[in-house]
Amino acid sequence: MENMDAKQVCEDCAKETQIEYEKVNNFLGRNSMKDLGAANTGLMRNIFEVIGEWLYHQYDKLKHLWIAVKLRFFPRKDKIWGSTQDSYLCGQLVYASRNTPRNPVRHIKLEFWARTKLWQWRKISEGYSDDEGNFHLPFDLRAVRTWKIKSKVHFEIHHTSHIYFDQHQKPQPVFTLYHTIHFSKKDLIGMGYNLREIQLDLWKYRTDTPIPRAMITDPDGDDTEQYSEGRLDALFQQIIPIETIKAKHLLQIKTMPETISLAEIQADYPVNLTTCIEKKIPGYTRSDKWFGERMMNGMNCGSFMLDENNSNHYWIRYYGICNYDHNEEYALPDVEIKFEMGDDGLPLPIEIHTTGALNAINKDKWQKRVFSKNDGDLWLAAKRVARVNGAVSTEVDEHFTGTHLNTEQYSVAAHRNFHFSPISLLLRPHLKEVALINAAADKTIIGGYLPSATALTEKGLLHRTFDMLGLHDWKGWKPMKPLSENHNYAIAENLFWEIVNDFVDHFFNENLDQIKKQWLEVYYFSEDLVNHSVPVFLSGIDLNSLSPQEKIQAEKRKAYYGFMYQFDFDQPRELVNGQLKSISPITKRKIYDAQHPEEMDNLKKACKYAIMIATFMHTWINEHQYDDLGEILYNCGGLRFGTTETGVLGPESDLHIAPDLTRGTGMVWFANLLSRTEYGFITRNEEGDVNPVFCKMLEAKREAFKKLGIDIDDIESRTNI
Repeated sequence: MENMDAKQVCEDCAKETQIEYEKVNNFLGRNSMKDLGAANTGLMRNIFEVIGEWLYHQYDKLKHLWIAVKLRFFPRKDKIWGSTQDSYLCGQLVYASRNTPRNPVRHIKLEFWARTKLWQWRKISEGYSDDEGNFHLPFDLRAVRTWKIKSKVHFEIHHTSHIYFDQHQKPQPVFTLYHTIHFSKKDLIGMGYNLREIQLDLWKYRTDTPIPRAMITDPDGDDTEQYSEGRLDALFQQIIPIETIKAKHLLQIKTMPETISLAEIQADYPVNLTTCIEKKIPGYTRSDKWFGERMMNGMNCGSFMLDENNSNHYWIRYYGICNYDHNEEYALPDVEIKFEMGDDGLPLPIEIHTTGALNAINKDKWQKRVFSKNDGDLWLAAKRVARVNGAVSTEVDEHFTGTHLNTEQYSVAAHRNFHFSPISLLLRPHLKEVALINAAADKTIIGGYLPSATALTEKGLLHRTFDMLGLHDWKGWKPMKPLSENHNYAIAENLFWEIVNDFVDHFFNENLDQIKKQWLEVYYFSEDLVNHSVPVFLSGIDLNSLSPQEKIQAEKRKAYYGFMYQFDFDQPRELVNGQLKSISPITKRKIYDAQHPEEMDNLKKACKYAIMIATFMHTWINEHQYDDLGEILYNCGGLRFGTTETGVLGPESDLHIAPDLTRGTGMVWFANLLSRTEYGFITRNEEGDVNPVFCKMLEAKREAFKKLGIDIDDIESRTNI
C-alpha cells in the first residue's frame, strides 16, 4: 500500500477510535454500551450495568433532595446578628505537629455561628487569620447568650476550595467548611474567649513519604479536598462499563478459564488505534515507519537526543530496572534506540541496544545486545521490547511523576499559601483535585496494577518516582524543539506554551499591584516548594562509590534526563538539611522589592510551568494511552521471561511471554481507565472556573491545533486520572 494510503488509513482510524466526552452518560464516546452489547455476553452486562447505574442514580437523587431540603428550611444568611461588639473570640491556627514552634495557617476564613431552638442559623461574627495565624473575631455577647439560641455554638474554619467566574466574568472564591469546634454558649462570660492554639491538618504535608504529598483526610475525618460533583458524576458514569467488562473477564477466568483467551479479552474492549489499523493494513503497526512515528508523536512523545558523531542520527533512551527493587517474572532492560531522520521528517529506527536480562536463563544485568533491521524476526521482537520499556518509562517517569506528582507539589504549596493573592485565582482551577487522584493512584496503580504487571515492585516504583521527581524544576524549563514540520507533538507543545505565556502575562498585568501587596504569600509559597522538594537526581550518591557499570549507567541517565527535562545540574540550588533541593526559589523576600524585578519574573515562570504541566503536558500522555497501550500483544506493561532461551525476543504468538489472562484484561482496563475517565476541559469549562481570557486565547488557535490533529476541546484544564 502506498504511503499516502497508509497515512489516510491512520487518520481515519484516529477519528474512528477517538474518545469523545460530549456527555458523561455516553460512557465510552463513540463506543457506547450499546455498541459493546454483542461483546459483553448479555447476562453479565445487564446485571452489572443495570444494577450499577440504578444504585448510582438513586444515590444521586437522594443527595440532591437532601441538599435542597437543607437550603430551603435551614438557610445560612450572610447577616451578622447583634449591634454591640462587646466581646471577641481569639486564638491561633497552626499546622498540626509534634514539634514547636508550629507553623501558622495564614489567611483562612473563620465564621462564628449559632442556631436557634427552631434550628435556624445565625451568623455571629466572621474574619480571617492573620500573617501569624492569629485571629480576633469581635461579636455581640447578648446575641449569643439570648434564650433563643441553643446551648452549643459553632466556631467554623473554612478554606477556599475553588473559584468560579460570575456573569460579569469576575472570579469569585468559594469557601468550604473544613473544621468545626463546638462549645457551650455559657462559656462566653467575659470580654473574650480564647480558643488558644488550634492544630489543623488542612493541606498538611504527609510525613509517611519523602515526596511532597498532601494529607487528604486527617484522623478526625476532616477532608482537605473533595471532588467536584461534576467530576464524581463523570467518573462513576464513565467507569461503570469498563468495570463491567473486567468483571465479566475475571469471573470467566475464575470459573471457566477454557472459555476465554487474550484475543477474546481484546475483542470485548473498544477498538483502539493499533487494532483498527491492523484490520485495514495488517503488519503496518509493527513497521519501522509506525514505530518511529509513535515514538515521536504518540503517547511517548520521546526526546530525541542528537548523536555526537552524526547530525542525522538521534537517540531515545529508556532506562529499566536500574537499582530499583524488582521481581523475577518480567524483563525490563535498558533500551537505547538510534534513529535516522527520513525524508518526511519522521524518525526511522536503525539500531536498538539493550542492556539487561532478556530471558530467565541468563540474568546478567549488564549483558548487552544490539539489533538492527537486518535481524528479521529478532528486529520485530526488539521493537516490541522497546515499546514495552518505553511504555513503562513514560507511564512511571513522565505521566505519574512528571505530571501527577510534579503538579501535586505545586498544588499543595499553592493551596497552603495563596488566599489573598490574585495568584490563588490564577492557579486554583488548574491545580485542584490532583492530590485526590494521586491518593487513589497510590492504591490502584502504584500499589495495584503496575507491581502486578511490570518488573518493578511497589517499593521499586516508589524509589523510582522519588528519584525522577528530582529532575523537575520551573527554572530553565522550555518546550521541546521541533525536529521537523511533522513533529506534531513538539509543534503543539510550543503553540500551547505561547498561549500560556500570553495568558499569564495578561493576568499579571491586570493584577500586578495586588500581587505585590500580597507578596508574603509568594514568599511562603516559594519556601514550601523549595523546602519540601526532593533532592536533585542522584545528588545524594557518590558516583565514585559505584561499580564501573553502575557509574556509567548513572552518568548516562543524568545526561539524558538533563536533556529530556531541561534540567540544569550545574545551576546553583538551595541546600536544606544537607539535601540539594531540586526546585529553585522564587523569592527571598517577604515584601516585594522593586530592586529585584527578577523575582516577579520568577513567579511568572513558576506559574506558567505549573499550568503547562497540569494541562497540556498531562493531556497529551493521558489522551494517547489507549492509542498505544490498548492492544495487549502490541504493547503492554511487561513482557514475561517465559521458559525458553529466546525469552522476550520470542514472537507475539508466544503467549508465555505475554501477560496472562488476568493481567491482560487488567492492562486494557488500565488503559481505558486512564484515557476515558476524563472531566474538566479548558474550552468546555464545565464548572465555570477557567479564566475566560485563557479560553479565548486557546479558541483563537483552534485551526492551528486542528492541523496537528488536536481538538482543543479535549485539552484538560487540570490533571485528570
